Amino acid sequence: MVQPTHVIPRLVRCMDHRPALHGAAALFVLLALIYSTSIDIRATRGASITADEPFYLMTTESLIRDGNLDLRNQFRTRAYEAFFDHPLGLWTQSVPLEDGRVLSPHNLGLSVLLLPGFAIDGLVGAQVQLVLIAALTWALAYVLALRLTGARPWLVWGATALVALSATGYIYSSEIYPEIPAGLALIVTLLLLTGPERPSPPRVLALVVLLSTLPWLGAKYAPLAALVALYVLWRADARGRALLLAGGGLSALAYAAFHVATYESLTPYNVNLVYAGDSAAGALARHLDFGDRVYRLWGLLIDRRFGVARWAPVLFLVLPGLLLLARGDGRMRLVLGLIVTQVLIATFVAITMIGWWFSGRTLVTVFPLLPIPLVLIASRGAVAWRVALAVLGAYSLAVTAALALAGRSREVVIAVDPWEMEARLFRVVDGVFPQYTAWTTETWVLTAAWLTAGAVALVAWVTLGEADESSAPTPPGDPDQSDASASSPSAVSVSR
Repeated sequence: MVQPTHVIPRLVRCMDHRPALHGAAALFVLLALIYSTSIDIRATRGASITADEPFYLMTTESLIRDGNLDLRNQFRTRAYEAFFDHPLGLWTQSVPLEDGRVLSPHNLGLSVLLLPGFAIDGLVGAQVQLVLIAALTWALAYVLALRLTGARPWLVWGATALVALSATGYIYSSEIYPEIPAGLALIVTLLLLTGPERPSPPRVLALVVLLSTLPWLGAKYAPLAALVALYVLWRADARGRALLLAGGGLSALAYAAFHVATYESLTPYNVNLVYAGDSAAGALARHLDFGDRVYRLWGLLIDRRFGVARWAPVLFLVLPGLLLLARGDGRMRLVLGLIVTQVLIATFVAITMIGWWFSGRTLVTVFPLLPIPLVLIASRGAVAWRVALAVLGAYSLAVTAALALAGRSREVVIAVDPWEMEARLFRVVDGVFPQYTAWTTETWVLTAAWLTAGAVALVAWVTLGEADESSAPTPPGDPDQSDASASSPSAVSVSR
């Protein structure tokens, strides 16, 4: 019998011959093995999962046992105890509808997706299914980054592995949330869009199906789907545009009809205790806030407890990479637009960036896109960028390993106190990062220092540039260019 640990070296040796296929296969196997170790990490001291997770599984259980979405039977029989082991039982998130039905206040997509895994082995089966989905997502993210950047396969593979094995990537590989499945739909959509030819009618139909899955996984993903749809409209010919508009229109009508009939509103938020009775527009209005949330633009990165770059400093290199995306072709700018859109949603729409979950929940859907700007930066001629990627990447992996050990030993629990793990390599830099649970003098001083350093770095980048720009890799031809040859990732494309 072939051992999994023997499979990876064989696949790695084959990468020189078919880098996309064998590199993706090696990454899938590696991540599936590593991600499986996250299943045993508990969310709280009292339960293995928490926050919204049990409510997704309640709907899955109801579909299997009762064939409907009504959770009254699950609460009455305490069926949730099979996957939610808190001694005080499960709280209520929903208000009953007029006919008495109790529904989960979450979109249906994830609950339906997890039917196979949950039917096989309950919570663990669902988590194993999500681990495999996460590993597949990152394997395809590697293929996408390789196709878009044209960089050396080893560099692309390493950058993808670093982001995939960041603390956020590791933890959310088995969390019962729709973020990673939404990321998979996004990656497959982009793979279908990055070929040299215009999207054919069958491909447009596939794109309609993929984009339609996003709002079913979460209404919060509708802006991402809309942005990609606009790009398809721009790229496609007249037949493709007509097909996209017709298919997208039918999909939107089906979505609206189902939700109005089921939840009496366009979103499930209507049954949430917090938004009970609000219209979809009213719920959105209660989510939006601008003045009090601007700090999240950087807090999502550097907050002492919830900043994704605090847990994986290699992600700091994504920032200059975003500038290269902006200077790239239409495909690169689409990737940039998706990342920026998700950051804006996490900043101004998400109710909070600090909650009963691990760092990065509101950003993790676009995490599989982050290897692309990382590769663009590391592909610059200056060796300093690759050294920075290696050093920050090694530290980030060490933090993930420390978190995995602390979580599996019950030193910390993921949704309550992961930042309190005793690993010295993690705690030694605590004082460098601001904490946005309160605006103390320390918070103001550290914030000013970070923003000043960031501004200086940005000015230096824009003013000095890179003398070795010509040594950057040349990606495959840009399908958005009419008669221009493929340019480097940092070149400005010629539009059609």
